[in-house]
Amino acid sequence: MIEWAVLGSGSSGNAYYISDGEHSILIDQGYSVVELNRRLGRVNRSVDHIDALFVTHFHPDHTRGVGVFSRRRAVPIHLSAHALAQNKRAVHSLGIPTDQITPIDHGEVIQVGEMSIFCFATSHDSPGSVGYFIDHPSERLLLMTDLGQTTAEQASLAKDASVLFLEANYDDHLLEVGPYPYPLKERIRSREGHLSNDQALEFLSHSGFDGKEVYFVHISDTNNDYELLENQAREIVSAPFVVCEKNCWYGMIGATL
Repeated sequence: MIEWAVLGSGSSGNAYYISDGEHSILIDQGYSVVELNRRLGRVNRSVDHIDALFVTHFHPDHTRGVGVFSRRRAVPIHLSAHALAQNKRAVHSLGIPTDQITPIDHGEVIQVGEMSIFCFATSHDSPGSVGYFIDHPSERLLLMTDLGQTTAEQASLAKDASVLFLEANYDDHLLEVGPYPYPLKERIRSREGHLSNDQALEFLSHSGFDGKEVYFVHISDTNNDYELLENQAREIVSAPFVVCEKNCWYGMIGATL
């Protein structure tokens, strides 16, 4: 059996925990180790249980705690090979021990216990950004966050997934009338920005996702509204779903931790 938790999602920090009971991984680490341990404690786990860390991209809310984590826990730190080449200063500033840095290419599969972790490219304004598909005998999980557009490959992965973590960052109207300066608004809704509620729900419909659970993640607390997204999703999504609020964490099948 596989278990998972959204330890945090949003501009202040991101981390996802996935375990098959024998081996455990993190995807992204945007927190201090103390805060990460506090959140892992809600699922009766700690940093000492983590066997590998996978990074989606180099924005601070996803990598802020990677260096400290790597120096506390001597496990492989998987980073996109392209991201490593294009973000050398950021890699250096994190202070990850060189022998723990493990490049991963698009299309490559990394094995952690019975979990096969597949890396695929995403469209975001952080060079080398990726998403991950975790294939396990009991579940197939897909994480898609921080991307401005979707692809046929991602739709195919979603169709095969039983659990989907999908970005729904902003509502078009709330972004348009909101306080952000125009250049930032354009960045958010660009092809290398973020997915809107409408884009996320359209992706769900067109991909043919027929899994057991959807987690809407990386939701803006300035340009979106949790209740609005919940109402929009209720009209379209047939599977149980969770709207993941900022500074909260969530366990399996929607149980708030």
